[in-house]
Amino acid sequence: MEYTFNIIEKKIIQKLKKSEPKRIWTEFAKVIFEFDKYYIELECVPEIASSQNKSDEAMTVKILEIENKYNPTENAKIITENEQVKDIKSVRTFLYFTDSITEPAKVEKIDSKWNRILSKIAGIRKSEIEKLLDGTTSSYHDQILCKPNSDEAKKVNGEFSNLIDVGIILEIGKNYLPAFVQGNGYGFAHLERKPLLTSKELKEELTEYELN
Repeated sequence: MEYTFNIIEKKIIQKLKKSEPKRIWTEFAKVIFEFDKYYIELECVPEIASSQNKSDEAMTVKILEIENKYNPTENAKIITENEQVKDIKSVRTFLYFTDSITEPAKVEKIDSKWNRILSKIAGIRKSEIEKLLDGTTSSYHDQILCKPNSDEAKKVNGEFSNLIDVGIILEIGKNYLPAFVQGNGYGFAHLERKPLLTSKELKEELTEYELN
């Protein structure tokens, strides 16, 4: 699948560059740029992923400009007020999924490892752990992110790969606002913990992403 910004979204991103929002807000699943008579909204939206597993999702970001006054929700938190956006970049990643492990020997080995770990934590016998795990699906399946132009991405089966624009990075003052979905997780929870990063901190967050 390919979930990249369309022409309208790209124009909205450019409109944000050099702008000075009254406030920038986070609502967990959204980032809002508030202006006097309108606001720009980034929303995390789960989409169907190209994957071996039909239930896998790709977390994407949709960008809208809404001609209305922004009314914050109860959970909305202010990130910045009256600060100019000096520069802006879109953020892209490559998401793919590993094959499920179905070979009995591999499944037995992994189940055995978990049995030992759970048994040690719970202080109960392996036979009791096996009862807890009885009937569960012995299938192991990982999702992996990497840079779209990396050697790793080029080796992946295209049938199970996803190219995604996951948000934007804004330069504000001496810091950076990473308004992008991280780790194919839902929402922007990281902005509630620490919304503004130094250049060094930002670099550490971009090992699996490319800027455009």
